[in-house]
Amino acid sequence: PRATPTRGATPSRGATPSRPSGAQTARAPHENGILALASGCPTGGGALLGLAGFTASSMGPASARKDRPKVPFLPGYPGGEPRPMVKKGQTLTYGPGGATAKVNLNDPTLPKLDLAQLQTLCDPFHRYDLSTRALTHEEREAARESARNTYQPAIPPQWLKHDRHVLRFAAFFKEPVHENPKENFRIRHCTIYYHLEDNTMMVTEPKVENAGIPQGTFVKRHRIPKPDGTHFMPEDLSSSQTVTIYSRAFRIYDCDDFTREYYQQVLGVDLPAREEPPLDSFRACQIHEVSLLGQEKSREIIEGKEYNELSVGGNRKNVKLQQYLENDRRVLRFRAFWDDPTKYGNRMYYTLHYYLADDTVEILEQLARNSGRDPFPAFWSRSELRKNPHVNPTPAMLEPEPDPYRPEDLMVGGYVNVYGRDIFLYDCDDFTREFYRGYMNHEQEKMEIKEPELTHVKLTHPPHTGIGDELDSLGNCLRLRQKPPRRDVNRMLQEGVRCLRFEAKVVNPGPEDVNRRFVIALFLADDSVSVWEKKARNSGHGAGKFALRSRKKNPATGTWFNGRDFYLGAVVEISATPFALVGADLATVEQMEERCEDYPVSNLGAILPKLAGVRAA
Repeated sequence: PRATPTRGATPSRGATPSRPSGAQTARAPHENGILALASGCPTGGGALLGLAGFTASSMGPASARKDRPKVPFLPGYPGGEPRPMVKKGQTLTYGPGGATAKVNLNDPTLPKLDLAQLQTLCDPFHRYDLSTRALTHEEREAARESARNTYQPAIPPQWLKHDRHVLRFAAFFKEPVHENPKENFRIRHCTIYYHLEDNTMMVTEPKVENAGIPQGTFVKRHRIPKPDGTHFMPEDLSSSQTVTIYSRAFRIYDCDDFTREYYQQVLGVDLPAREEPPLDSFRACQIHEVSLLGQEKSREIIEGKEYNELSVGGNRKNVKLQQYLENDRRVLRFRAFWDDPTKYGNRMYYTLHYYLADDTVEILEQLARNSGRDPFPAFWSRSELRKNPHVNPTPAMLEPEPDPYRPEDLMVGGYVNVYGRDIFLYDCDDFTREFYRGYMNHEQEKMEIKEPELTHVKLTHPPHTGIGDELDSLGNCLRLRQKPPRRDVNRMLQEGVRCLRFEAKVVNPGPEDVNRRFVIALFLADDSVSVWEKKARNSGHGAGKFALRSRKKNPATGTWFNGRDFYLGAVVEISATPFALVGADLATVEQMEERCEDYPVSNLGAILPKLAGVRAA
C-alpha cells in the first residue's frame, strides 16, 4: 500500500525532494503518472514504472502507523481487526424451469460430454447429411418437451422429495385476561404448519370477525428453535402434546389425515385420537347466544331492533303489503246490539265493520229518531280491536303481547267486548256469509231479535251512611221535614232496663286473641247490642267498650239482632268480629227459661220430644 507523507515530515535518505509548484503536493508526480497512463499518454509510463521501485521502506510515515496506540473496543470507536466474511453459499440456481440445485463442477458423478458429437456439430456440412431422415419442427418440439423436467436423481434431495408436503396440527394456548369479572383466561386456537422440504414452521390464528384482537400469522415461517437451542423436527411434534414456541406453550389436540398417514408410514408412530379443547367462559357465552338464534325472539328485542333502525333513518317494514293488495276494499259487516244494564239504560244497536286489508275494526252506533243522544255515531274508531286491552300508567312502558280479534272470532251469536261492553252479534250481510263459506266452510246464521219488555224500576232507599241511627237516615228519604223515628214506648216501659248478658270469645283467634274474653249485652227494650272487653292481665289489649250500644244487623240473615239469635253455643258477628257465646249469667238463663215461647232454644217442651228417640235407643 501507498503511504501519504504527513505534513511537516522529513523525507527519507536517498529520496530526491521535489519542489512544490502551486497547489501540487509531494505525491502529485506519482498521481499524475497514473492519470497519464489511464488516459493513454506515453509520458505517464515512466512515472508508473517508477512506482515499482517505490517501496514501503522509502516511506517514512508508513512506519509511524504501527506505533499508533490501540483504540478501546467501545461503541463509537472503529474496530482494530476486520470482520471475517460470514456470507452463506448459494445452494439453488434459478432459471426458466424454476429453482434447481447448484451444480458442483468438481463432482465426479456428473456426466461427461461426448467430444465426437462436438466435432460433428463443428462441421458446417452436418446439416446436409441425408443418411437419416431429418426431424420435423413438431417432432423436435415434442422431444424438447418430453426431456424438460424429467430428470429424477437416484437419491432426491429433501427439498425435492418433500416438495409442498406440509404437516398441519391444530393447537391452542391460554391467554390471561386481567381486570374482567366474567373471565380469567381465553382460549385462542391456532394452526401449526411444518414444512418438510426445509424443516420450517409457521403458526397462524384463524381470523374471527369483530374479534377485537390482531389475528392472522402468529409466527412467521422459519426454522423455530427449541428451548435447548436445536430446531424442531417432525419427531418433536405429536398430537396431545404441549410444545413451547418462544416461551409460549401450545397444546396440540388434533392433526389432519395426511399428517397421521405420514407419521404412520414414515416414522412408524400412531398419533393419538383427537383431544377436545377446553371451553372458556367467553366462548360458552357465545355458544349460548348462538343457540338462542333459532328460537323465537321476545317482543322487547323485536321492538328494540325496529326502534334502532328507525332512529338511524330506516323505513318501516310493510309486513301486510300482500294482505292489503289481496283484500283491499273488502269489508265484513255485522249487526249487533248491547243491553245497557243501568237504571235508565236501554238497548243500543251497532254496525261492526271488519276490514280484511289490515285487520282493523270500526263500530258505528245506529241511533233511532228522537233518541235524545248526541249524533256521534263512531263508537269505536277504525283501529285494531284487542281481546286484552291495556293502558299504560306512564309512557314508554312495555305492553303485553296483543291478542287482536280475527275473522274466526266474529261469529253470529257470539260476543265482542269493547270498552267493557259485551256486544252481541245477531246478523251479517251476504258478502260476509259468502266469505265465511270460502274461508272457514262455515255458514253464518241470522237470529231474530225481540225487543225487551219495558219494566218499571222501583226506587230503593240509599244505604246507611253510618252517622246516627239507620231510621234517622231513612227519615230523610221519606219526608221533606224530618221527624224523629217513633219508638215503642209500651215495650220500653214493660222491659225497662232488662238485658241478656253472655260471655264470648273470638272464633279462630290468633296467638294474641286466645285469652281475650268479652261481654255481650242484648237490651230487650229496643233490641240494641253492646260489647265490652274484660280486663286480662298481660294480654296487650285495653279493657273497656268494644262496640257502642246500637241496633246492629246480623250479617248471616240480613235482619236486626233479636233475642232468638243469642244462646249458648251460637256464633254472632259484631263489628266484623265473630264471637262464640260460651257462657251466660244466672238472670239471663232464668229469664230465657221463663219466657221460653220467645226463646225456642230454652223451651224444654220442644226439646224433649226431639230427645225421645235418643232415650229409646
